[in-house]
Amino acid sequence: MAAIVSTSDLGKAIRGARIQCGLTQSELARKASVSRKLIGGLEGGKETAELGSALRVAAAIGLAWPSPAPSPQNVLDETAETVQGELARADIDFALRLALDAFQQLRTMKPNALKKPRTTGDARWDALLAAGARIALRGSKAKPRWGTPLPEPWFPAADMRRLSEAYRELTIRRTPKELADFNIFLNDKTLAAA
Repeated sequence: MAAIVSTSDLGKAIRGARIQCGLTQSELARKASVSRKLIGGLEGGKETAELGSALRVAAAIGLAWPSPAPSPQNVLDETAETVQGELARADIDFALRLALDAFQQLRTMKPNALKKPRTTGDARWDALLAAGARIALRGSKAKPRWGTPLPEPWFPAADMRRLSEAYRELTIRRTPKELADFNIFLNDKTLAAA
């Protein structure tokens, strides 16, 4: 069986794994804390079996499926969540690295659309993710309608070290339009190095 695409396929996989483990339906039911009737239904390909119970049964016999590759939306959502955690720990440098890595990953994924992720808890970082989504969607017909430009210019590098006026001017010149539109200034070489 190459893939599990139906309840019948799932039932066959559970039955085969149960037998391989040397368990009766009753033994598996006890091990998974479900009824023997549920095991019979799953193995028979019952369409209305509860997903949570089916997953407990599969876990009880060591039946696992590989997770699909993350979607672009998963990458953006997880980035917002991990950035929020790093900001709570006051690790600005690592939060920026995570965001830049995500932008690089999103560009290689060539997404067709991206929806607004949960907030990072900081308007500047939310704007950075919105700008990064626009960079990732270059060439796509879908443009995010979320994100608010910042009222004041923000240089993320300034949160980590003191910036000279010459560095600020160079950064302004080298900032991609999508970031500048949000009043965020980050050198394009920094983006490319991610």
